[in-house]
Amino acid sequence: MELNEIDDDIEAFLVESYENLNQIEGDIIELEKASANGEALVRIYRSLHTLKGNCGFLPFPNLESLAHAGENLLSCLRDRQLAITPDIVSTLLQTVDSIRQILSQIQAAKHEGDRDYSAIIGTLTRLSETKQIPKPSQSHEPIVNIQTPQIDAEAQKDTAGSESVNNELTEISTSTTSESAYIRVNVNLLDQMMNLVGELVLARNQVIGFSTKFKDNGFAATCQHLSLLTAELQEGVMKTRLQPISSIWQKFPRVTRDLAIASGKEVEVEMEGADTELDKSIIETIKDPLTHLVRNCIDHGIELPAERVACGKPSLGRLFLRAFHESGKVNIEIGDDGRGLNLERLKGRAQQLGLVNAVQAATMSESEAMNLIFLSGFSTAQQVTYLSGRGVGMDIVKSNIEKINGTIEIYSQDGQGTTFKIKIPLTLAIIPALIVSSGGDFYAIPQASLQELVRLEALNSIEMLYDVPVYRLRGNLVPLIYLNEVLQQDSVSNLETLSLVIVQVDNYRFGLVVDTIEDIQDIVVKPLGKQLKALSLFAGATILGDGTVALIIDVVGLANRTGIIAKQKQLLNENATNSQEQAGSRQTILLFEGPQGARMGIPLAIAFRLEEILASAVEKVGNQDVLQSYGQILPLIDLYKIFCVGVARLWHRDRNQFNDEALATVAETLQIIIVSPYSELSVGLVVDRILDIVEEPLTIKGIPSRPGVLFCAVIQGQITEILDIETVIRIANPHLLQLATHD
Repeated sequence: MELNEIDDDIEAFLVESYENLNQIEGDIIELEKASANGEALVRIYRSLHTLKGNCGFLPFPNLESLAHAGENLLSCLRDRQLAITPDIVSTLLQTVDSIRQILSQIQAAKHEGDRDYSAIIGTLTRLSETKQIPKPSQSHEPIVNIQTPQIDAEAQKDTAGSESVNNELTEISTSTTSESAYIRVNVNLLDQMMNLVGELVLARNQVIGFSTKFKDNGFAATCQHLSLLTAELQEGVMKTRLQPISSIWQKFPRVTRDLAIASGKEVEVEMEGADTELDKSIIETIKDPLTHLVRNCIDHGIELPAERVACGKPSLGRLFLRAFHESGKVNIEIGDDGRGLNLERLKGRAQQLGLVNAVQAATMSESEAMNLIFLSGFSTAQQVTYLSGRGVGMDIVKSNIEKINGTIEIYSQDGQGTTFKIKIPLTLAIIPALIVSSGGDFYAIPQASLQELVRLEALNSIEMLYDVPVYRLRGNLVPLIYLNEVLQQDSVSNLETLSLVIVQVDNYRFGLVVDTIEDIQDIVVKPLGKQLKALSLFAGATILGDGTVALIIDVVGLANRTGIIAKQKQLLNENATNSQEQAGSRQTILLFEGPQGARMGIPLAIAFRLEEILASAVEKVGNQDVLQSYGQILPLIDLYKIFCVGVARLWHRDRNQFNDEALATVAETLQIIIVSPYSELSVGLVVDRILDIVEEPLTIKGIPSRPGVLFCAVIQGQITEILDIETVIRIANPHLLQLATHD
């Protein structure tokens, strides 16, 4: 056999062995549960048998001996000649660790190495030789009641060397029937495909850029078709890179068991949404942060059994992990039902460590007090242990999550428990971003960091407070950063108007002053070269439709570089005073221009996204106008049809049916407000123009003027109709509302 064939065999052996090992470890943990049955034992036994059999074709005698010793012990457990005990479970887990060490050595050097595993093999052999079938008269029960399923006679034979050919054939036939629908693909090939799709997205953006310069209907339709195909291909290739989060979670039962034993605690793990998928690159990035959060919950959160009983809790602590998709992001929650965070203790400890002063501690909010645990060097442990106390960990957790444009929040109640809520993007390969310019160069800001866009006509609205330029945005002071000053560019922004990009970092926000705001588009993230990696201001680069390069701004790095967060904290008291003065019935309203110049508004809370689309992208299904958006079919509601009976907007697709005079009124682009009145229903409102976002008291100044209007209010000194979205949808298509309420 040639060397390259041997390497291929070893690679295939390692892939299958790691998969079996992960399954084995999870099943061993299950053995300690009272609800466990014999199926877990059979799976462990068969997996070890497969591992041992594969070793017979490759020169790995040590691994074969170790697997054989474990297989013998499993045979005794399976045949109920031994009762499962914590000692046996611990020995089996040590066996898994030893096998994993050998596999790592094989992966690195193509041989087993010279490590001695005779001790663990001896322990397995000793346990196997102490066979004892429990008598029915015994008063005590084994830790786990094993319900062994009926298996064939061949599978029940002893493993001394006569595992039958039938058993081997069963393994093969089974795998070829739960695996025939799947193939293994090298990750490098998937990465290459993702890069090619990224280049295709760039080419698509360039072609669409050309289409706006040439008024050719056929060319525009072809570009639209190209855009849809590219989006579908992009989505399909990205799905091939997705992995279930269970690839991380499967090790947490073992971690929990080991930590609970080491700390003298009793902990059970609950997992929901283990099949939630996200990109492989993100899986690798969040593995360590999630592990640290699990350790933190067990070490700091869950109390000792005696302490829990004294507080009226069950002695068994609860650790839960949840994952789900929401609003295009992956949400992960890790929490416990332990002692929770004592805010006064946190603030006192932070003062002891010199991280905050007494004034800061006295004036900080609950949220700020909880976030103290993310400060570098902070720890509540009074002494250093192998688990905690060094003040390293939670700050790294936060920074690693922020590196992938994620956020982490803490929710805690004293004596009830703590929950960490993480939101991260599905992928980092292709992301939506806002393109801006400064000093003649283009920059991209990830949409995940955006809050809103503001255009200032009056420059006298910029104030100076604590030597910081600030803007009063709906009563709150927002500190400003001039991008051209940070980048040391010679150009200055337009002296007549200012363009502000309001971004958020943690619980703080600031305004980034740029020269121009271009558009939001999907960008392909390219890593920076070695010469630029040290720059904390940029997270990567992308190529725009015209071929120019735009650097991607790292919002967190920008905030740290300018010290804007510290400046923002100085403004908290001022904002708190303003908030108290303006408290009451104030609401944030999205204002827009409706049919025939009507001034209208809706609560910003139900506005999911604002978009400007090509009118040619609107399609018709039955009597419903629809738009393909982010892999979904989005119903569109034209407000003209709601409020102007007999007057209909001329869609781009209908242009061949009208004369030249009518064609002059056909819009090339449409402004869409995507609203979500229900979690299962999103629709797009076609409006004439987006006006502003304001925060004012919603005082009813008039009764509803017409169906679809909730009431009239005076906002910014002008009469504004506040829409009743549910009624608007009912007028447009009551079937949509029936489906949503039924769900």
